[in-house]
Amino acid sequence: MLLRNDLLQYTDPQPRIVRILWIDPERGGAYIFDVDAVAADAEPVPLQTLLDDLQAGKARLLLHDPYLVLVSQELLPQKHLQLRERAWAIVQGLTAQEPGIYEPRRRGQLVAECIKLHGVSHPTIYRYLRRYWQRGQTPNALLPDYGNSGAPGKVRGASADVKRGRPRKDGAEPGLNVDQEIRKTFRVAAARYAAMHEKFSRRGAYDQMIRDFFCLRHVEPETGRVVHALPQTVNPQTAALPTFGQFNYWLEQDSDRPATVSQRALGVRNGGHGGAAGDGGAAAMPAPLQAGRPGTAFYLDAVRADVQLVSRADRAQVVGRPLLYVVTDVFSGMIAGLYVSLEPPGWPHALQALAHAGACKLRYCQSFGRAIEEQDWPSHHLPAALVVHPALAEGWRGDVLLNNFNIGAELREHGPAEWQAVLAKRFTLLPPEHGGRGSQLDGVLDVAQFTRIVIECALYYNRHHTLREAGATPLELWNWGADHRGVALKTYPEQLLRCCLLPVAQACVTADGIRLHDSYYTCARAIDERWFERARQRGQWHVKVAFDAANLDTVYLLDASTSMQFHACHLTDRSDGHRHLSAVEIALHQQARQRTRAQAGVQAAAGLAFNIEQIVAGAAG
Repeated sequence: MLLRNDLLQYTDPQPRIVRILWIDPERGGAYIFDVDAVAADAEPVPLQTLLDDLQAGKARLLLHDPYLVLVSQELLPQKHLQLRERAWAIVQGLTAQEPGIYEPRRRGQLVAECIKLHGVSHPTIYRYLRRYWQRGQTPNALLPDYGNSGAPGKVRGASADVKRGRPRKDGAEPGLNVDQEIRKTFRVAAARYAAMHEKFSRRGAYDQMIRDFFCLRHVEPETGRVVHALPQTVNPQTAALPTFGQFNYWLEQDSDRPATVSQRALGVRNGGHGGAAGDGGAAAMPAPLQAGRPGTAFYLDAVRADVQLVSRADRAQVVGRPLLYVVTDVFSGMIAGLYVSLEPPGWPHALQALAHAGACKLRYCQSFGRAIEEQDWPSHHLPAALVVHPALAEGWRGDVLLNNFNIGAELREHGPAEWQAVLAKRFTLLPPEHGGRGSQLDGVLDVAQFTRIVIECALYYNRHHTLREAGATPLELWNWGADHRGVALKTYPEQLLRCCLLPVAQACVTADGIRLHDSYYTCARAIDERWFERARQRGQWHVKVAFDAANLDTVYLLDASTSMQFHACHLTDRSDGHRHLSAVEIALHQQARQRTRAQAGVQAAAGLAFNIEQIVAGAAG
């Protein structure tokens, strides 16, 4: 089944990659776009033709989308956010006119109206459209391409005839290029000055370096002594000197500078959040909600289960009642995603249920010991729109969905809720209507075992529960809608989807590992760049990581230099006792250890006092 945004790679009659921009709800036709095209022109094509091309081997479906722009909002500079919002304000109104925007005559009319409305040029609008269609039809597709400029993170090669950097003012001499030998001299000079002076001064180190390293030397034949000429006598035409700016710059760039040379305080660009998309409010949906086909809208709700779970670290320790987040398809009632949390209700945890909606259910169920087939739970998609219960608005960040996945979100109190009857009656996991004694499962299940029961509930509901209004099961409605009415679903790489929707926190790089929630992690990047050795020598620093509070076995280090790059960090041997535990379980385990340690200290102190009294009494007698 082909979906919107799918990429098809053709080899015949000519190599090219096309993106499916739009599919007719009746699944008769579609519009495609050549991602390497220089013009913003969409091509109409019968959907059956695309299917035939796949069947005949003329084209293949790309599982990985190399053009997609997914990036953590925390890492975007404010300037990039402003440029994206400006472009999105223009593109949003145009792309809402589907399928008219794909037809050349109608597109020309819409662009002309947009020029009058926004006061931008014709080429600018078409550049925005081309970029939007090429990169996955999300607001983040409109982020500026500054990352492609200037070879970020790479040092320009030095040439004997060409001076790097901007020309000097007032016609001054161009200066010298700093190569590896000069940088080595900088580091040696800084280390030498730091060893000879109690307080390090960059200016003092630079001046001493010029006196000691950048001067004329010659050996007197008579005495064999080395004679140094003062720097003032050096002819700028024959021997240029490095500037203090170059010295200062390369001390910052080279990570192996002496430990006593502190790094200058750098302003942290946290990206900020401004404008309508960054104020934390719900993004307005471009059109009234329609539930005429699968994926037009998902509804996100949560319910508190009536069962007390125990900790996996200590089964005698109760961790509380879990909160179950459920994502349902508005059209079919299908449970598309779920998430079990021990944390207070909030938007960051609710997003994990949406991430599960876009994940492969086979792997998820297998991780809990439940084997299923693809047809048992076929949903692994994101919707066109998301409707959220107002109780989950704490920490609302609808802009994450809009900018990364172009999903409009709104708050609405009522949605599909028949799944709650399955939990309440068949599995007795919800509070009874008329009260009564506690659940028989209290103090027996841990969160993993409870999740396995919830999976059974979801499978039973999707396959066997007959919806009152439709007279069919959610799975039957989902399959029928996909076959006869098309779908408004989207697919994304599971790992990237999950990382983009995870909450972000600051972790501390220490000599023992990357510390988060009293757990220590390591990753390939930290080992390659010797982070832990640097932390031991120069002190700790902070990095941003994405994490799942329900399972802290792995966290994801965000890479500010590369979008869609997340470095998986795994628990070190020191934190092996925290494996397979949630943040709540780890916190309770730590508190229990502290109480035990405190009680042992009190008992030891009492024993010491008793022994001293016995010794004194014996001496007096």
